[in-house]
Amino acid sequence: MLGIPARKQDIHIRLDADVLSWFKGTGRSYQTRINNVLRAFVQSRRPNAG
Repeated sequence: MLGIPARKQDIHIRLDADVLSWFKGTGRSYQTRINNVLRAFVQSRRPNAG
């Protein structure tokens, strides 16, 4: 999808400490990376993915 990205929602999510630590260890914008991983997972599960 090109253009203006969809607005993000604030949520509360519980993650395993080691998972969160790993993402935080990757540097700034770790929340964006978590979102990207979740988006890739969702897209891979949609019909006609890939």
